[in-house]
Amino acid sequence: MVRLYGEAPYKIVLVHGGPGAIGSLKGFAQELAELSQIGVVEALQSKYSIAELIEELYIQINDICSDRVTLVGHSWGAWLIALFAEKYPELVEHVILIGSGPLEDKYVSEIGIRRFQNLSEEDSVILRRVIDNRVTDEDLEKIPNILEKSDNYCLERREEHKADKTDSEMHNKVWSEAVKLRTSGKLLTSFQNIKSKIYLIQGQVDPHPVKGVTIPLQENGVLCEAYVLEKCGHSPFMEKYAKDEFYKILIQIIL
Repeated sequence: MVRLYGEAPYKIVLVHGGPGAIGSLKGFAQELAELSQIGVVEALQSKYSIAELIEELYIQINDICSDRVTLVGHSWGAWLIALFAEKYPELVEHVILIGSGPLEDKYVSEIGIRRFQNLSEEDSVILRRVIDNRVTDEDLEKIPNILEKSDNYCLERREEHKADKTDSEMHNKVWSEAVKLRTSGKLLTSFQNIKSKIYLIQGQVDPHPVKGVTIPLQENGVLCEAYVLEKCGHSPFMEKYAKDEFYKILIQIIL
């Protein structure tokens, strides 16, 4: 399933995070289509394995887009588009990572340190279940508010930025696979195999450290053009002080 914004041809495909935060990019998609005057596809994930999600994205792009596309992935979606670009390079013009998680395990501990500093004990317990991959549907309903405190600088509170639904089964199954890919080094290998140019846009106060993406790529000879936004956390398209600069950079890359 997809949602379309603007008019054909559709040249930009947005891929949400989570895993399981279905529909969380609708506000982003709508605004990007209006500002860029380019057709935007919001790809909605419905599968429970990485291999199936890659094939689902292939069908979505192949059915709707008539030419190579710019893939924009937020959070977990940044990894998914990289894995997709490795398998289907002929469909991809640019790969744009937003709020990407680190590509090597040695940077992961820094995420928790940054997050838990900003949370109550109750919120910390729920977030710990998410990190340990023991999340429940009730937890996922609370996670957006928790991450608003731990992951961001100053968010605009708008209804269209909320996910349509959350899927804990998808989160637990897909994230379990994704973590193994990172630990084994296969995730980083996938980035090495991407033929398209890679861009990273990351908030300065995003708990996911920028160096966790840029350093592994640099050490393995992968070119990545990185932009770090001040007064900005994990979701630049929702940040009051960084949103305008974010869209300016993004549209400049796409055009």
